[in-house]
Amino acid sequence: MEEMEIEQAGFGLFLARKGLSEETKKLYTLYYSKLRIIMQGTGQDLNQEIVDAYIDLYPHIVARAFLKNYLEYRDLHFKIQKRTGRVASKEVETISDKELHDIRQKLYEKDERYGLIFDLSEGCALRRQEAINIRAGDVSTEEIDGKLSMFILLKKTKGDKERKVFVHEETAVNLVKFMAGNNLTKASYLFRSNANHDRHIEKSQWNKAFSEASFLATGKRYHPHQLRHTRSLKWFDKGVDIVRIQQRLGHNSIATTRKYINPDKRKELEKWSKEE
Repeated sequence: MEEMEIEQAGFGLFLARKGLSEETKKLYTLYYSKLRIIMQGTGQDLNQEIVDAYIDLYPHIVARAFLKNYLEYRDLHFKIQKRTGRVASKEVETISDKELHDIRQKLYEKDERYGLIFDLSEGCALRRQEAINIRAGDVSTEEIDGKLSMFILLKKTKGDKERKVFVHEETAVNLVKFMAGNNLTKASYLFRSNANHDRHIEKSQWNKAFSEASFLATGKRYHPHQLRHTRSLKWFDKGVDIVRIQQRLGHNSIATTRKYINPDKRKELEKWSKEE
């Protein structure tokens, strides 16, 4: 923190020498803090990837002007993306709350395992393989502020590190009942195959069940991975910082997280442009 304060003071003197107004300096200080949050969250000094992530999150003119001045102050020469005219951006297709409710209901009607996989995938933004790979021994409870909370330890997938995810209370209650009723050992997969209890259900089996349930509930054939996108956007819309979302999703690169939250949406541009 001391290092940040020293740099911020130096940057302030740099801005003062340029004759900028107090209001402009105040705004630049705000955007300096936002940039430092991303840098601290990634554990890296400023680099091109962080610059790109920053511009995607804060694309309006004031944030870009700050960044240009900050790069000049540090004598760095990273490229600031040009954002002129309309920005071509592929909108992430997400699932509405009503559709989520109806799909969930169809899955529980079909098989309790599918309903629980849905709850964990949607609530924790899990990958398909992460959800079906969970073993009973990966589930644990911890006391936080005098209250027991459930967590699941997710093992490495796609080269990422292990991470713990919090399980919401309603899902945790359902999961405890499910585990108690199925005589699981610590080594048992939570969602075992009917044909072989030493194996988990197949990813293709879950894909098919989800596709069929979504079609029956909504008339659309959604894919399980869209649950992960939907939850990511919900976190972002609630104001969760991109670095925290990156950590929750288990992404190695913040650039991947940027694709999930799709910050080029009009409502995000409007939100950031009004911030003071």
